[in-house]
Amino acid sequence: MALYRQNKHLTSFDRVAVAYDAIKPLRGKLSDANVRPLGDRARKWERIKKINNNCYVLTDGYHTGDDVFTGWGCGGKTGKPTDADMVNLAPIVWRKHRDGTTTIKVRNGTGQGAHNGRYSFLDRHLPNGMRFIIRNGKHFISLGHGTTEYYLAKSNTLAAWALPDDAHRTQWNKNLTSRDDGVALTFRVDDDKISFVDGGKSLPVPPKVRVDKKAKAKMKDAIAEFRDWAFTMYPLLPTKDYEYSNRIREEIRSELGGYGWSTLGSFDGHPEVTRKIINDPDHDLRLHLMYGIMGETDYHLRHTFDSDERHVKAVKAQFNRKINKVCGFTKQVRG
Repeated sequence: MALYRQNKHLTSFDRVAVAYDAIKPLRGKLSDANVRPLGDRARKWERIKKINNNCYVLTDGYHTGDDVFTGWGCGGKTGKPTDADMVNLAPIVWRKHRDGTTTIKVRNGTGQGAHNGRYSFLDRHLPNGMRFIIRNGKHFISLGHGTTEYYLAKSNTLAAWALPDDAHRTQWNKNLTSRDDGVALTFRVDDDKISFVDGGKSLPVPPKVRVDKKAKAKMKDAIAEFRDWAFTMYPLLPTKDYEYSNRIREEIRSELGGYGWSTLGSFDGHPEVTRKIINDPDHDLRLHLMYGIMGETDYHLRHTFDSDERHVKAVKAQFNRKINKVCGFTKQVRG
């Protein structure tokens, strides 16, 4: 099943129509389905389908908008999409409109998981002048030489037959709908010029971390004292002794319960205890907290820094962020 064949030459509606007529339908079990593969005929689910004289869809198969290679619906449902479903859910749709203009519509996969087959399909079958780009886990359609990009969000739209009933609604599929959610991107194609028409949504802004400065200010002196003590005591500890590290973890778990992934991780979810430890120089877990925090800084990576000053500055900044987290001073807010 070769992936080397690409269809970048499908740069216009007319060329798509010509390609459709030139592809021989598969014979055998699928002879009645008029399946016309776009590339390697062994990858028969990647095909071109004629809806009417003014609309062709390029489909990658195994989603709820494919009438031959249909995906599963929620709750194990099976069904067949309408032509309208196919046009709505296909990764690429070519249209010729009454005024003579032509457009190409591009859609991402449905659901918030990874749709690697869809990504590969778009990369191979978008026309010259359009590129599918993945950056920082987000997807974009780039025009021209990459100077203009449009965010291609994942969709929440399924064919109507595939929607979950009330018994199968969960936090993972509660937003699924049979209505067009508007995230597909439509572009107008004029000869060699491609321009954006409509669709899509704004690029989401990641959540931001805010520090409760008022709560932290009340512990300013205690935190400074704890930090100075940590920088003095930590070098004296057997930090490379596995038995010592394991004993520290076990003593924390004995006091706080649970099983954190790391020494410091055991303090997560116990901000009141952590604040009490910092405020009390004689607390039984004071050494344990300091050991956990310092162990997750770059204290042992002095050789990677240009100078002692930069090393100390970096460790203090990391120490501060750890304090903010385990003391519950930070919270996430919408971007």
